[in-house]
Amino acid sequence: MPAGLEIERKYLLSGAPSDAELADLGAQPRRIEQVYLRSEDGWVRRVRQVEAAGRTRYVATRKREIAGIVREEHEEELDAAAYGGCLAEADPARRAVRKVRHVFPFAGHVLELDVFEEPPGLVLLEVELEDAADVPPLPPVILVRLVREVSLESAYMNHAIALRPPADR
Repeated sequence: MPAGLEIERKYLLSGAPSDAELADLGAQPRRIEQVYLRSEDGWVRRVRQVEAAGRTRYVATRKREIAGIVREEHEEELDAAAYGGCLAEADPARRAVRKVRHVFPFAGHVLELDVFEEPPGLVLLEVELEDAADVPPLPPVILVRLVREVSLESAYMNHAIALRPPADR
């Protein structure tokens, strides 16, 4: 994939595979909290705290749509202090998105299964590709839960998900 470009297909699932099924896939969990910042000049900006294997990373990302499933994307690692400073720029219209991302290889691709804690019940699968025409094969455990591809549905973009009202608990 060309540097600075993200080409990604996204799929809505009816639910998440069981822990045993995820283990069979070799999935590695990462707890993610992402906060969207005030946007500027058509860019979507966010900061992310990622916890995996006992480590915490902080990442700032800027994205903007180019065409269809192709976006320009720039990421930068942050330290905890810089991450904290970025939170002061949080977009007040958006709430934090919290999810557990299960990452696993399949058929030459890296699949990322997001099980959302906030908003609860939402399960999405993302696959980054080399070419926008690519349609990756999916494992059977995913296919039985596949509702539809939502790559071009803006409601399933994380920055749009952050606009959803909190679920009643």
